[in-house]
Amino acid sequence: MGPWALAVLDAFGARHRDVSGTVTDFRVQPALVTARVDGREVALSASPITRGIWAAVGKVTAAQSEQFAQQLEHTWEEPLVPRQVTRLGRDDDVAAVAHAFAEAIERDPSALLRWRGYGATADDASEDPWRGGELPELPPPARRPPESVPKRFGASGIQTPDGDLVEVLVRAYRAFAD
Repeated sequence: MGPWALAVLDAFGARHRDVSGTVTDFRVQPALVTARVDGREVALSASPITRGIWAAVGKVTAAQSEQFAQQLEHTWEEPLVPRQVTRLGRDDDVAAVAHAFAEAIERDPSALLRWRGYGATADDASEDPWRGGELPELPPPARRPPESVPKRFGASGIQTPDGDLVEVLVRAYRAFAD
């Protein structure tokens, strides 16, 4: 196996583990690898590299892979294979999915780039509920009497020549509302 596949196995503590179980429904998407191992759900995740960094790095080519990885790590402090990863599933199942991911990287290194967010589109972000989307249209604001805000607080205890401050404010709000 190549260095990137081995680095992924190391990140998930799966390099020296015996793998058993059948991996199905394997899917790589930005920040998340999901699969089932003998019917049990497994997820491997890490925060993606931001679109701004990908834009600054530019187009990735295989010939630049070593310089590319160094630039990510040293300039942007974003290693291609992250040090902090999240695992969801039993240890044996995580190891099986990590091995499937490493094999996918061996076949097509862009799987690792996709997992780290390279080439992510606005459509990808809208599928992620934590990223959000467009806000819905707000209904028109409910009109309340202008004096409702000062009345909510009740008497202030601050006396003015014209009475309690809240009562003076209520009269002022009514005068400006007309």
